[in-house]
Amino acid sequence: MAKSGLLLEMIQLLRQRPGITVEQLAQAVGRSERTVYRWLREISSCLGARVTCDKGGYYLNEPTGTTKINLAPEEIMALRLSLSSAPFAEGSPVKRYSESAWRKIRDGVAWDSVEAAEDLAESRVVRITAQQVDLPQDLLDTLNNALDLHHRLKVVYRSQKSRRVNEYTIEPYALTFRRHSWYMLGYCPQYDRVIQMKLIRIISAVDTGEVFEPPENFSVDEYFATSWEAWGGGEPVKVRVLFTSEVAQMIAEVQRHPTQKVYPQQDGNLIFEVTVSGLEEIAAWIMGFGKHAVVLEPRELRQYILDHVHGMAAAYEAMQANLDCISAESTR
Repeated sequence: MAKSGLLLEMIQLLRQRPGITVEQLAQAVGRSERTVYRWLREISSCLGARVTCDKGGYYLNEPTGTTKINLAPEEIMALRLSLSSAPFAEGSPVKRYSESAWRKIRDGVAWDSVEAAEDLAESRVVRITAQQVDLPQDLLDTLNNALDLHHRLKVVYRSQKSRRVNEYTIEPYALTFRRHSWYMLGYCPQYDRVIQMKLIRIISAVDTGEVFEPPENFSVDEYFATSWEAWGGGEPVKVRVLFTSEVAQMIAEVQRHPTQKVYPQQDGNLIFEVTVSGLEEIAAWIMGFGKHAVVLEPRELRQYILDHVHGMAAAYEAMQANLDCISAESTR
């Protein structure tokens, strides 16, 4: 069917089915939702048939008391990018809420503004590196409910370091997104402290129904105040690193941590100083610069990196013969 015929069909649908949704219109005329938004605009501007939206439904005559959200296309675009970024992707404990919020925003503003916002979003892209995991919805529901109702959980968890699977009693305080993943923070009686659990390592969680009183002074921001990236709660340690001139400008141009200080040297090198909790995360970052970074302090961090460097060298030497054979085979 020609476009003109489809436009007339849309007008007829709006008359016969007041409150019809964009999804239903798109299905009826066999076009995408984006096309339907554009055609609704054309119906109003070109055909003179006034189309309004109320609570997600579209009408030819604006109902009495209709209230629209007054958002500019740029504001809609920013909201859409935020709500579709990695923290709200598959496996997120708030994905369901973000999708519902976006539908309400989309249906509560003028459709031509939504269309303009989608055009703007094509040249603005938000990508936060994150593990895309399909966590069971019942697990996410259990975590959210326990968090909201202050219920203790029985959690079966796989440890990254020990690789052991153990059951813990947890009083959940917060869910938080850090770097790549979502984490749960909560008090654990077994350790008598607040611990951090990565959601993808939670094998199961059972709501015990037991109510606890969360501390009023607990703060997620304070827990991660000296965290380098994802892990917090440890004792803060001052770290000083000498970066060579080859990477000094790269280091100086980015504020990677709130405690960061940089001291340019006359020879072009740079001393980087920061106070962080835990050393393994920052050690991995430092090792990424190879020979262009040398730890000045603390001694235990320098030794930790040295052990890894020696271990890497030994591993490569032990595998050298096999690697040469593999390389030779690949060139035949």
